[in-house]
Amino acid sequence: MAKLINPVLFSTKFPIPACDLTKANLLDPILNADTRLFIDPLLLSGSDNELIRTKAFSLLKERFEEIILLVDASQSAGDVAWRNASKRLDLSERRETGLGYGGASTSGSSRPQTLKTTILNTTKEILILGSKDPQIISLMGMFEEGVGPDTISDLTTNMILPVLCEITTEFCANYSIPLKQFRVTGQHRLPANPTNPESPILLVPRDILRDLPFAADWPDVSRAVLEIQHIRDAFNDFVGPIAKATLAQKKRALRNAVLESLETFKKAFSAILNASDSYDPKADFLNFYAFREIITSRAEAYSGSISPAKAYNRDELVRIVKDIVAHFRHLVENNNLWELMWNGDVPKKERAAQLLFFGIAAVCCKANGVDISPEMHAGGGPVDFKFSTGYHNRVLVEVKRSVGTVEHGYTKQLEIYKTASRTDAAIFLILDVGGMGTKLQKIKHLQEKSRLSGDPVSEIEVVDAKRKPSASRA
Repeated sequence: MAKLINPVLFSTKFPIPACDLTKANLLDPILNADTRLFIDPLLLSGSDNELIRTKAFSLLKERFEEIILLVDASQSAGDVAWRNASKRLDLSERRETGLGYGGASTSGSSRPQTLKTTILNTTKEILILGSKDPQIISLMGMFEEGVGPDTISDLTTNMILPVLCEITTEFCANYSIPLKQFRVTGQHRLPANPTNPESPILLVPRDILRDLPFAADWPDVSRAVLEIQHIRDAFNDFVGPIAKATLAQKKRALRNAVLESLETFKKAFSAILNASDSYDPKADFLNFYAFREIITSRAEAYSGSISPAKAYNRDELVRIVKDIVAHFRHLVENNNLWELMWNGDVPKKERAAQLLFFGIAAVCCKANGVDISPEMHAGGGPVDFKFSTGYHNRVLVEVKRSVGTVEHGYTKQLEIYKTASRTDAAIFLILDVGGMGTKLQKIKHLQEKSRLSGDPVSEIEVVDAKRKPSASRA
């Protein structure tokens, strides 16, 4: 989860109904932080947005074809054809979409020139093998450890920028959202980001977004490609002797297996194209859309009736945070919020549960003059949430699922965070999704031991987030 403070949604700031963005199949971006979703080039051709499906896909394909032709014509790295291919491989970061790993801003870090060389070298290797499909550049994250989802997303974004501008301008004009002139691959009238007026906002269709582009998502790649028997055999020949192969070693093994022959590569490529799919708003594995709903249209349903602070001191802050935790527990246990912690029979990731808690806590804090800062880095590492009033009053909350490292989180992580944040007020919040075993008894024993020794102890709170039977079966 990004270090997101006071999230500002596009639909809230301008304002427009958030549901209208959903109807238009557009992501409602957070304007002062990045959302960890990425544009996947493999999804463009199947988008429901006609401009993306036709015009954007054509732009991407044409640029990839130019690069392929130049790399194919190159006789050696660094010659004229190679340099021209490198110029067309634009890896510039795009803050305008509000996507990626930027954290508490909408910009990322710079990328080395060597990354272009890596991509072009692998492209050349595939061309020598015999494949000239322009989409092969989309697969670089599958082979190269240094090519991450943000790289693939920004590469794609740069190639389809004119279409994203067109989509944004058209939507904003329909809602009379103020536009100003920006130079983004030419002159375009776009909305300015109120949190950074020098930067425009670009709206992105939701069905071209994934939590990771397919080629950068190892679990998805391995499931699709390793179903092919001889690729799986070749892969296992390499990683089999390695007890715990690293991701880099796995990618090298897959690279060797897939590039064994043109026929093998084509089968792997076909498997990837057929398996790629967008981030599902209904499953919402990471609760990105649930978070938006909580802090906008359904805020009243989540704000609760927490008594405002009578004074800005430590005791009142502790009381408010405890009330927020109690309200969160009530919503999970009695108002079906537990459903947002599960995807079918599988609990969602811990970050999804944390984002859910953050959304509810943020709504409650806004009504009570309390600041909340998620995942603050305070010397000893990250803590999930820091609540504060003024400079001296701080309460930390660490959120763990019962299937995680509960004992380590309580005895090591939280105590380090308390020291780094100069506070002894903390709550260790366990979301019980099953698999608790004796973990709770163990940390309560440690808590009591510390209390008897006169040491300040962290409160332990448990929320029953296990799946509940449906009303029809109850």
